[in-house]
Amino acid sequence: MIERLRSGVAAGALAGLVYGLFMWLVISPVIGYLEHVAVHGDGHGHEAAHPAGETMTAVVSAGGGVLWGVLLGAAFGVAYYLFEPALPGEESKPYVLGAAGFLAVSVAPWTVFPPATPAMAPLYGSSVRVPIYIGLIGVGIIVAAASVLGYACTSRTRGRGVGVFVAVLPLAALALLSVVAPPTLTGGEGSAGLTAAFRWLVGFSQAGLWALIAVAFHHLDRRVGPQTTDSLSAAARGTD
Repeated sequence: MIERLRSGVAAGALAGLVYGLFMWLVISPVIGYLEHVAVHGDGHGHEAAHPAGETMTAVVSAGGGVLWGVLLGAAFGVAYYLFEPALPGEESKPYVLGAAGFLAVSVAPWTVFPPATPAMAPLYGSSVRVPIYIGLIGVGIIVAAASVLGYACTSRTRGRGVGVFVAVLPLAALALLSVVAPPTLTGGEGSAGLTAAFRWLVGFSQAGLWALIAVAFHHLDRRVGPQTTDSLSAAARGTD
């Protein structure tokens, strides 16, 4: 488990570094622009921005992205150690787990609490949002597990086509939740295009983070795996 945890932390650090740079160079300027639009509209000629404050905000955002990557990488390593036998495929197991993590940690909470632009405000306080958000992560874990296990069990007996169909059913149920969920944000009615673009950008960044963690973990784990196997074999020979 320690080796898998180390691989996960290292993969998360690498992916978090890329994600932090993306936050600094792309997300932070977009948020700054949306904040300007929210306050001043699309007009020009307003007071100049404060570059020092914007730079500090961007640095803090990038640092938070790195820490977020390390945290997700550590969780990825532990989850891979615990659930690796149940994951379908051989070389694709880290990628399946990465997709499941993205679904559980990001997509499931977004069905009720989508990413909010600076022009939007939450309708409910944190005492309501936080428990629901954590509960949605739990729902996402259940949906991801049902999808993966449904595919693994069905594809063995009825083929991959039926397995894919069974795997999609829990995802469809999760998508239905986004349709029936009540609104949780207010404001931003006049910027539907910007809101959609911002949400796609956030979704792309989170999906990219999970993909980078899976790719880095796969390469690191392949290097660690043979060494661990050789160590175990040597220990077994020593006891003979």
